[in-house]
Amino acid sequence: MIKAKRDIINALVILALCVFAYYGSSLISVRNLGKTEASFFPNIVIAVLAFLGICLLVNSIYRMAREKNSKFDVSFKELLQENKKVIFTFAIFGVYVFLFSFIGYFVSTILFLAALYLLLSSNKQKLWVVLIGMVAFTFILYFIFNNALSVFLPSGVLF
Repeated sequence: MIKAKRDIINALVILALCVFAYYGSSLISVRNLGKTEASFFPNIVIAVLAFLGICLLVNSIYRMAREKNSKFDVSFKELLQENKKVIFTFAIFGVYVFLFSFIGYFVSTILFLAALYLLLSSNKQKLWVVLIGMVAFTFILYFIFNNALSVFLPSGVLF
């Protein structure tokens, strides 16, 4: 039952973030070039995320309805304790977005992936293999955005 309560709260947070993200994507200027606009891809991602949030919400409500004596009384301290990794993940992502334009794509992305790995991984063996994977993943994404999609990522201190 605790997981169902946690999932309801997480689903509501996801849906609230989708509302803010959709508002932000609506502020992207429209050029009417007859092609797909810049807000098209973010709107698709937001729609998929909102759909998954609704699925999580419905599933959680269904699980709570099946259980007897289920009440929605969660203390704030209990909520923080159960969602510690989720909260830290959002905080790390916020720092990543803030640093992205200052130190550039390469450094900020590698730091972001390393911080997420240290937070979420229970098995921290062979760190050098993970770091090589992070660097390779960062370069592959840079190549895709720069060459295939013609989206230029910000450069920073080192790159």
